[in-house]
Amino acid sequence: MTRTFNVFLLVGICSVAMAMGTGCKKGTPTTCNGWAKLLKSPVKGRDAIRNLGDLHCKEGLPALEEVFPTSQYKDLILQSVHTINAPQDSVNLLKKALADPEAAVQAAAVAEDFAIPELRQPLMDVLTTDVAYKARENALKALVKQDASNLKQDEDLLIGLLRNDPNLQGISVNATAAKALGDMKSEKAIPALVVGLFMRTQRGEAMYTWARKALTAIGKPAVAPLVATLAGDKAVAAKIIDDLSTFGKKLGIYEWQWQDGPEMVQVLGDLRDTAAAMALATNLGKALNPPTGVDDRVTRTWQIAQQNRITMGMMALWNVGTAEIVPTLKAIIENKNNDAKQRLDTASALSMLPGFVGVDAVLQIYQNTKLETFRAPFVKPILLGMDWKHFPTFMKALKADKSALVKERFAGDGPDALEFQAMAIVLTDCKEGDVDCLIGKLKSDNVVTAEKAAILMTALTGDAAAKGLKALIERYPSVDPVQAVDLRRFITLSIWRLGNKGVVPEIKALLKADKERKGAGYWVDELETLIPALAAK
Repeated sequence: MTRTFNVFLLVGICSVAMAMGTGCKKGTPTTCNGWAKLLKSPVKGRDAIRNLGDLHCKEGLPALEEVFPTSQYKDLILQSVHTINAPQDSVNLLKKALADPEAAVQAAAVAEDFAIPELRQPLMDVLTTDVAYKARENALKALVKQDASNLKQDEDLLIGLLRNDPNLQGISVNATAAKALGDMKSEKAIPALVVGLFMRTQRGEAMYTWARKALTAIGKPAVAPLVATLAGDKAVAAKIIDDLSTFGKKLGIYEWQWQDGPEMVQVLGDLRDTAAAMALATNLGKALNPPTGVDDRVTRTWQIAQQNRITMGMMALWNVGTAEIVPTLKAIIENKNNDAKQRLDTASALSMLPGFVGVDAVLQIYQNTKLETFRAPFVKPILLGMDWKHFPTFMKALKADKSALVKERFAGDGPDALEFQAMAIVLTDCKEGDVDCLIGKLKSDNVVTAEKAAILMTALTGDAAAKGLKALIERYPSVDPVQAVDLRRFITLSIWRLGNKGVVPEIKALLKADKERKGAGYWVDELETLIPALAAK
């Protein structure tokens, strides 16, 4: 072969190599040992780190460990360690990285994937010292994954992290701790989780959703502490109440925000335990006393909180109400000094009590109410929970009413009357217990008709109840999560009343679909709090 041909051959090989992106530079290593020798090179050190990872050079880990402490490419070294994927051989390097404030965030992420016991103590060091606050979230995720089979051993640590200042460690750490405590059903964590309902950072990031889900995951043991705290009963909940007071002052939270807010009310509704019924009923009638000596913005915030508290109380009683609370709710409605929303939402709660046990009471209030400006809006909450047994009496009372305001609510072609008629048609077209008729109405294009059908399905029993439950579950995904909120709400209520742990797999499937559906974020939270209650039923 001539010298000229050799030159052309070399040029050809280099051209192909350049096209493939591999280059053709004199002295470029092709082996792990070759790249390891270049780690300290000021020119090729970065390429050496990357190539040791790309080539999965397990034998290059000692050399990477040696240069790590002084390297300017610590993030790249950890990427290569992760790519090499030799956990046991990476322990010493990762221990150094976890002790390094600059590298600890990424090192903890690698530790989570590797999940090896040798890294437990270095992870604990990150979580219990102030060396690397920013690494705590990844370190906690790594620890929880590593200790998944025996998470109870970390209970005190998790409670401590839950209680720590979220402004220092990041509220995601508090949230991750809350979730882990909920997953292990930690009764010991209940006081800290109740306080966690009100935890927020100076930037407004809130812990509420995570604490709410953790408490519902714990279930029944959380009911009594929440009821006592809601009622201000220091004989039972002195520690929680004192913690809330101290915590509120520290974070600049007004006392009314935890004493008169919607948070504990909603969680008690989520827990779906009838032991909370009387406390919730009493809370609905709580006097509305605005804070004094504050600016208009604070007053407006208080007003919104009270509106939400009353609404949450109403819906909570749909889940847990009993005949025992009928007199309490009746007294709230009859008290003319109470706020109009307070009285009407209480009427909805009374009308919608399970088993229609409050319908007699709402009809009696209607018949005894002389003020037509209250009687007129009272029509809707009565019809909402109306059953077949009481419907003729109700219609007779309406038709005998002389008030034009009342007639506007059920007769004619105005929006209120059309809504009334859309609900009433279910009672007139379907017979009690006729599940097929109710399923047909549930599928109606008229959302209000479908809502009433879903509510009436709660009265089904036996085989009809099972058939109705199946139809409710099938209808749920087709309901727009934004435009038909009430229909979804009444469907989930009926699923709760008719269902039990046997439908949990189907509800989990609905949850998965909502997680993937745009605009369904609210319903992800609602289903995630429904599932533990159904699982315990």
